Amino acid sequence: MIHIFIVNPFAGKKTFADDLRTKLAKIEGLNYFVFNTRCQGYEKELVKKVQTIFENEKLRFYCCGGSGTMRNMLNGFDDLENAEVAFFPCGLTNDFLKVFGEDQEKFYQIEELIDGDVITVDYIKTNQGIALNTFSVGWDSAIVNKVEEYRILGMFGKQIPYIGATVYALFRAKPQEYIVYLDDQRIEGKFAEVFWGNGNVLGGSLYFAEQAFITDGLGEYVLGPNVRALRALPILMAITGKKYAKVRKTCKCGHCSTLRLRRKDGAPFTVNFDGELVNDVKEWEAQIVKQGLHLVVPKGVKL
Repeated sequence: MIHIFIVNPFAGKKTFADDLRTKLAKIEGLNYFVFNTRCQGYEKELVKKVQTIFENEKLRFYCCGGSGTMRNMLNGFDDLENAEVAFFPCGLTNDFLKVFGEDQEKFYQIEELIDGDVITVDYIKTNQGIALNTFSVGWDSAIVNKVEEYRILGMFGKQIPYIGATVYALFRAKPQEYIVYLDDQRIEGKFAEVFWGNGNVLGGSLYFAEQAFITDGLGEYVLGPNVRALRALPILMAITGKKYAKVRKTCKCGHCSTLRLRRKDGAPFTVNFDGELVNDVKEWEAQIVKQGLHLVVPKGVKL
């Protein structure tokens, strides 16, 4: 087996790539290659090139980055059923791994991950590509849109840009009228947030679902009410504070295997898709592919 490490040098510490190479060099008998991405989204191209170069070899790909790096990497595979993927996190939030609870810390041990087990988990397939964790519009897409603008504030603390972007979203992001199909159920209304995901955490601190089952073929959804500014603050505090009973009381919640979404006025909208924005979307169609991804987990890690 050849171990392929796709490194996003813009995620995590500046020394991450060099530290990784030092660790890998010490593992006896490991057949591996390390590739750095050149720019945002380059992971997809790298994966395609590597598969072509090593066409007849058994490969295992390691995502060395955050949620967006993983999403971009997954979209490089023509057939995920034959892919073997591992998540060696160095991003800011790495939301999907939170479904493993305390065991998520074991994913940071590269030796344990290389010697890990392969399990099958669900992933999200859409008309705009593939993702592992979440799809959402509204508050959080507005937050992601502003975080980069506020990135310089990170010198005062890594969460400061997110706090500033959150305040902006609460007061400036307007609820929109959407038509949503959740399996065969049609829901129409004005929502401040539409979340649907395979996991249960978004942006590191938005806890939309109490539990996430990543092998059942279902996604959790939350439709946020038509509120903004100070009226939205208690709901956001409930989401960040894991007050799931209050979230269920104030929002429409449930689970489904497919989702379709469009604005009632037909205007394009912006989607937060595993931590990266997809702009000018007219309609989003998505489904959970049940146990369609072979994911490597460290030895002893269980769902």
